[in-house]
Amino acid sequence: MNKIYLYITLLIALVGLSSCSDFLDVQPAGQLEQEKQFSDMRGFRDAMYGAYGKLATTDLYGGNLSYAFVDQIGQMSGYAASSVPAYFAGAYDYKKKEVRSIINSIWFGQYQAISYINNILKHINTTEITHPELSIMRGECLGLRAFLHFDLARLFAEDYLQSTKTSRGLPYSTSFDLNNRKLYSLHDTYQLILNDLDEAEKLLANDNVVNVEKNPTNDYMKGRAVFFNKYAVAATKARVYYSMGKYDLAAKYAKIVVDSKDNFSLKKLTSMDGVKRFPATNELIFGLYNTSLSKEIAQMFLSQTARGTFYEGRRDLEKLYETSSFTATSSDIRYPSFYKLNTPGSTQTFSFIRLLESEAQIATLPLQGFTLIRLPEMYYILSESLFDTNKEEAISYLNKVRASRGLDPVSSDKTVNREAFEKEMLHERMREMPGEGQIFYALKHYNKSFTDFTGTKTITPSTEIFVLPWPENETEFGNK
Repeated sequence: MNKIYLYITLLIALVGLSSCSDFLDVQPAGQLEQEKQFSDMRGFRDAMYGAYGKLATTDLYGGNLSYAFVDQIGQMSGYAASSVPAYFAGAYDYKKKEVRSIINSIWFGQYQAISYINNILKHINTTEITHPELSIMRGECLGLRAFLHFDLARLFAEDYLQSTKTSRGLPYSTSFDLNNRKLYSLHDTYQLILNDLDEAEKLLANDNVVNVEKNPTNDYMKGRAVFFNKYAVAATKARVYYSMGKYDLAAKYAKIVVDSKDNFSLKKLTSMDGVKRFPATNELIFGLYNTSLSKEIAQMFLSQTARGTFYEGRRDLEKLYETSSFTATSSDIRYPSFYKLNTPGSTQTFSFIRLLESEAQIATLPLQGFTLIRLPEMYYILSESLFDTNKEEAISYLNKVRASRGLDPVSSDKTVNREAFEKEMLHERMREMPGEGQIFYALKHYNKSFTDFTGTKTITPSTEIFVLPWPENETEFGNK
């Protein structure tokens, strides 16, 4: 059985798991006693596939942490009627029962995935099996543990730049059990994240080839873009240091990815077809398989076109993409690739077509997975990180992404100072990254007023908006 089918089989098996206590009896690869599960390399591989499968579920990166909840609170999509939780999520009504349920599922889902990873690490550290893949798996697990805690911190704690040494961080989970975890300060949480990433970087030092197999095999060491590879570690370190305001280190790690030309490249494109969704050829740093969600995505974004009947894209997209300035030689190819304008007029809406262009594609061209880290983001981090020390080089990195998307260089009025540049970088992220769950984090990082998905309501930054509430009965994974 090749890896994509095994991966999806284990994903389906995981969907039925409801709590971490269930996992004490149910392993990612099925109903196996742990001694049998980890008695050979196939057991370790199955456990890894199962952990990745958990990440790809709709509670996590196959939904809530990509095109659904986090994009809704990032104001990249919205629902204009109160018949669905997205309406209240977009209004930051986190007390609403249905919204709170989604938030809780993210918290518990992330920690459940971390528990799977910690269980694998425990067995890697104690097994008598000697095999080179085990070192790679250990690196992946440490990197994933950091990646998952980092996203928890971005959601459930203050922004690092607004924090103090005593700001509340997270329970950092490093073992497989249901005991309460020590609650760390935010600064200590970030240090634990970096510690795991540092060790992962060493273990994955020779993990140099990153791609998605066109014809997936059962070779664990191939198709490394769907595993937490060497460059996923570097990209995550770039994200972490960028979030901390340590721009010299953010630039260092972003550049490691950008300079890996054998794996990644930005090309001048005439169409976004090859890169707009998984596997995002030449641009995917890390992603996940999931072939089961096309119907659900079509129902969300494509089933209707009238306001209040579907999840619509931002209503100010023509302004965001600056369509009035398009020319024959400078036109943003992302705009028609990511969105479809429905009936023009005062009640016009936009359908989000990045993941699926039509309901017919459910059968003819279904979505194969999700992109979690892509190359353009590394250019953005490099650009912002260098702006204060080398403005010309910083702008050149932004312009490389613009050129690949069919645009002329950015105008000088948008780079006159850091405030103007950050405003443009926010817009650029919004143009490039809808459906990937990254815009909420950008809004939080910049900490400036922004507009809702209608483009009409101004929202003032606040802790109440940017720090999601912890589960009320937080007893499984840490202290309140």
